Amino acid sequence: MEPNKFRESRQSINRMCEQIDQLIEKKAVEESKACFEEVNGELDALRPQAEGEIQKRSVKNLGMKINALSGKLSKLKAKRKTASRSGSGGKSMIEWDEERIAGLSDVFLKKMFANMADDKASQVFLGTTGKGIRPNYRIKFGDERIAGFTGSGHKPQEPLPASGGKHLSQPFSYETIEAIVSKLS
Repeated sequence: MEPNKFRESRQSINRMCEQIDQLIEKKAVEESKACFEEVNGELDALRPQAEGEIQKRSVKNLGMKINALSGKLSKLKAKRKTASRSGSGGKSMIEWDEERIAGLSDVFLKKMFANMADDKASQVFLGTTGKGIRPNYRIKFGDERIAGFTGSGHKPQEPLPASGGKHLSQPFSYETIEAIVSKLS
């Protein structure tokens, strides 16, 4: 290939490699992949046209540069798209019902029920974030007083977390929790 045309092609490929490197730094996955495909095509077109030792070595060096970019590109991860989930930053929300509450550990249920303090007008609201194993919960007593408790130690939360109110289930009555606890062994 005529040396000036070869140099122009080589410089074009080098500029594209720099552009890919910048896109990788910006974590622009799709754009960098598209540019990578284009630069690969350019190198494949240049390879058979290389004449002489210098041009062949230059094509080989460009190939090594592109392979290095391929390694960087493979480490890039596409941004995860959040599915149609409600609530906190893409995390799925727990839907509490009587069956799911009954699936909580016996010890957890007994301590939660004990925190309801024999107030037959009380209601419990369970946290809808996390794994649903030991959820934080709030109890609204008959006198309208609200107390929050940690799920892991059943310790009172003072003061109540400001953001916690929007991540609570519908209320479950004292009678509902009493019926679930009474079925325990």
